[in-house]
Amino acid sequence: MLGLSSGRSIGVSKFTLDPLQCIVKTGKRIPAVNQIRLHPYNYASGKDELEFSTKHAIVTEAYGSLA
Repeated sequence: MLGLSSGRSIGVSKFTLDPLQCIVKTGKRIPAVNQIRLHPYNYASGKDELEFSTKHAIVTEAYGSLA
């Protein structure tokens, strides 16, 4: 789809640190966005993913942010 005119970027969902590292290391395309479950009560547990995403210019999109 990326080779066609219908797709310009790729996004992933629920990727933790290990799969993100793998896709960045071996993938031809770095995801533009990673959707993760993120809210004030689990922020500390997702901090590594946030730092890695920031370093590699991957936007973090939270779902379930108030639940």
